[in-house]
Amino acid sequence: MISTRRAIGGLLLLAAAARAAAVSDAPLGVGTPGPVRGLFLELPLSDARGAGAPTVEARWWLANDWSVPTRLRRGDQTVLLEEDAQGDALQLTVTVPWDRLLRAAWAGRVESRAELRATVWWGGWTDRPIERWHEAIGSWNFERQLHAPDVVGLRMGEEGGKELADVRGSRFALGDLALRTQVRLASGQARGGAPTWAIALRADLKLPTGRLRSLGGSGGVDGGLGLAGTWAPARWFTGHLLGDVRLVSGLPRGFPLQPRTVQWGADLSLVFRIAGRVALVVEDRLSSPLFEGSWKLAEAVKEPEATAYYVLFRPHNQLSGGVRVGEVTVFFSEDFTPGRRLATDPGPGWFYNSNGPDFVLGLSWARRL
Repeated sequence: MISTRRAIGGLLLLAAAARAAAVSDAPLGVGTPGPVRGLFLELPLSDARGAGAPTVEARWWLANDWSVPTRLRRGDQTVLLEEDAQGDALQLTVTVPWDRLLRAAWAGRVESRAELRATVWWGGWTDRPIERWHEAIGSWNFERQLHAPDVVGLRMGEEGGKELADVRGSRFALGDLALRTQVRLASGQARGGAPTWAIALRADLKLPTGRLRSLGGSGGVDGGLGLAGTWAPARWFTGHLLGDVRLVSGLPRGFPLQPRTVQWGADLSLVFRIAGRVALVVEDRLSSPLFEGSWKLAEAVKEPEATAYYVLFRPHNQLSGGVRVGEVTVFFSEDFTPGRRLATDPGPGWFYNSNGPDFVLGLSWARRL
């Protein structure tokens, strides 16, 4: 089992053992680690210029996900969904430029990386701090106060029918294997060994190495294409962009709730080098609605934002920020999506929170080999 303390300690030991290195201006590349959204392929943001050398990255994060038990209906079909858990994940990524394998002139423009993670779903410790935060800022509590804190409730099933997942205690989940390849299509004049701008094509593939029953993976093969851009007009500033389209496989046949076959996403990252080996990174990640439309809440709900409806059937926007010192980055994420709430939801009418995930805190260590 991955514990929060051990994961942080291991990455700090790796960082302490690493030699001093110039701060990277790569993006955070944070995905959306919700228990349902995380089942399918995502294209995290990457540097369009490429890594330039073989690289290894170890990344840990915790994500608090929350929803009350939710019943959704379409015609005479009803599904039951619930997202209530803390997920602690450890991910390993290895990047290899093709010019280390081939002598062809074009190989220097291509690189591939393999990415695999393992997650432990458990009650965690973050429910009470989140409730205290809501109290401190005067926010409503998404009905958290009506349910026991630090418990596990993850469910995806058909009422009276097929049950895809029903996790009620700590569960280890090996994730799907992601294979990501990037081809640099064009780049600008080099400065200090790195291009000042670049445009690259991304082609990603997800293979089903995880089990749906434990919410490790969707059980199918997904593929995606993306166009990435990086611009570094000054030594202290770098911007990254990515737009992508993905084709995702469905959930097991016979289950009425299915993802949209075509998904899309858009990411923006801004990196500011503020002093020596220190950089600040801010990112925004927008994702399309995950599941097919026409599903509605089965009952009238006073506070729909506390259900699983927003994260699965509406666009999802995730804001992230991080501090990078040399090879180590500490980052956090919070979901915040511009758009109108359903009529009965409290709060301002121009944005909503999906709580899937509600809050993410992470630590990564990356090193060029």
